[in-house]
Amino acid sequence: MGLLYPGALVFLALLPALVLAYLARERPARVIVSSVLAFRALRGFRRERFGGWPRLDWMFFAELFILSLAVLAMAGPYIIRPSNPLAIVIDNSAATQARTAAGASRFDEARVKLLAMLAAEDGGKIAIYLTAPQPHRLAPPFDGVAEAREAIARVRPTDAPNDPAALTNLLGDLASEPRYRRVIFAGARAIAAPVPPRIHAIAVGDAVANVAIGSFVLRREVFGAEALHARLTIANFSPDARKIEVTVSGDGRELARARETLSAGETGALEFPALASARVYRAELSPADAFPLDNLSYATATAVKSVAILFVSPVPADAAGLEAIPGVSVRTQSPSAFTPRDFDNIDLAIFEYTAPKDLPMVNTLLVMPPAGDPVLDFHTTATSQVQIAGWHKTDSLTDSVNFRLLNLRSGEYFAGHPWMAEVVSGDGGGLLLKGERGGHRIVAAGFNPFPYLGRRNLPMSVLTLNVLSYLAGLGANSAGYRTGQPWLIPAGVEQVVLPSGRKISAKPGTLFTEVSQQGVYELIGAGTERTPRAVNLADLTESDLENVPPLHVEVGGGTPSAEVFTEKSSFSGYLLAAIIALAALEAMLVYRRRRQPLGA
Repeated sequence: MGLLYPGALVFLALLPALVLAYLARERPARVIVSSVLAFRALRGFRRERFGGWPRLDWMFFAELFILSLAVLAMAGPYIIRPSNPLAIVIDNSAATQARTAAGASRFDEARVKLLAMLAAEDGGKIAIYLTAPQPHRLAPPFDGVAEAREAIARVRPTDAPNDPAALTNLLGDLASEPRYRRVIFAGARAIAAPVPPRIHAIAVGDAVANVAIGSFVLRREVFGAEALHARLTIANFSPDARKIEVTVSGDGRELARARETLSAGETGALEFPALASARVYRAELSPADAFPLDNLSYATATAVKSVAILFVSPVPADAAGLEAIPGVSVRTQSPSAFTPRDFDNIDLAIFEYTAPKDLPMVNTLLVMPPAGDPVLDFHTTATSQVQIAGWHKTDSLTDSVNFRLLNLRSGEYFAGHPWMAEVVSGDGGGLLLKGERGGHRIVAAGFNPFPYLGRRNLPMSVLTLNVLSYLAGLGANSAGYRTGQPWLIPAGVEQVVLPSGRKISAKPGTLFTEVSQQGVYELIGAGTERTPRAVNLADLTESDLENVPPLHVEVGGGTPSAEVFTEKSSFSGYLLAAIIALAALEAMLVYRRRRQPLGA
């Protein structure tokens, strides 16, 4: 036994103050007087007198005892008792959801074996750790087997994969910690030999044949198209060839269906080139297998990157029509007010009848730029009637464009350029140039394709969309979000609704870590605006349930010690409870005595 804060005993000096309080207290005395006036004078004198022997009754000793207990509680008394807790590591990763041959999930089978092992324990503290999304302790160590069993019964597997490196580090650290008498690991992965002597492994990771969706990504091929291109990665982790079918639905209605045969261990891809517009897409693989989590995948139209365009022109009305193109937002700016800061948060810029004073910081389209520009070095010749003489038929800028139907009217021809190549040429020189400078794509046009008229001028609209697609880099896959990987809360978002329906308050700019469920998350902003975000397992390594490498756990040097470790257990809380009980009892007795009638 000892004291955590022995310096607090200095407050025992307050005990004599309690005796002084009783000296100053009015003490009753029997006095015979001849008149009331004399009695009052004597009583007033005696009340102001300080001194004499204090009259110490039971209340004095009760208050002295309470004050002593308070000082002792401040000093933090403790007792020393043995402490060799048991550490339990439970694998709650996505792979434990796979069903075994008996029909139960790996997680349920591991839990049954773990609870059976705990029945042989004789008590003591038990620390429980979970492995996914990152290894962490479930709660402070539990006192006894009963509490631990209740906590284990409440654990559920997540949709997030394990971090193998973090898991092996956790097991190695626990096995190296001398104060733990034993470490039990219950999971879907075995531990490679030699198994550390303090670790007891419950492995339920028998091989399971499985087919899986690895990723589901959307992209917009060209501007002006409502339809999206979808690509699904699929894999066959089984010893035999498998015929599979994937159905893609949008907002609850079926949009496309495809079949594929994969040989044993093969990974392939399915392309859906024209999915109708929808808010949320869902891909489902059939026939179902023992691991249903990776037979589903989600995607959202909002994951397809929108394109922000800066339109710099003395004629801002020419930008009209661009915002009608799906996935495009436009901001106009006059040449006199333009600064390089306007490039912030912009994907591509369009300069009409003007040019930047410095090399563009984003991919740029220059429409009829002025001659003699010192940065881009254009040399032009004006013409009242542009005549197209030739074009590169295999270039992405000219794809599907019927140049014979173009009516370009006035414009300008480009002379030979030092680093930009001609894509479309006329009788007097180049009409459409493209090149790269400073890591950015640049296109120069000697004619004006604006305003964008859509179907009212289809040949020009196709050419304009080709140019913008080239500059925006469309065709690249949008990166998805994965279970277990936190993401930043976007600006304006106040709440996030999980796939389970639970709402969580959110603060923009902070990491959102509640991403252990596969499905669609709703990001709610001001005005109840909702933005869906798809989160998937999308991890073929986790889906490979046949070829799971064992964990290699390394333990620090030395042999396990038989030393019994101890811990300090403070009982200040019990003292505080006793103080409260004594104070309440004293108050009740004093109250009852004061309520007694005179002469009783």
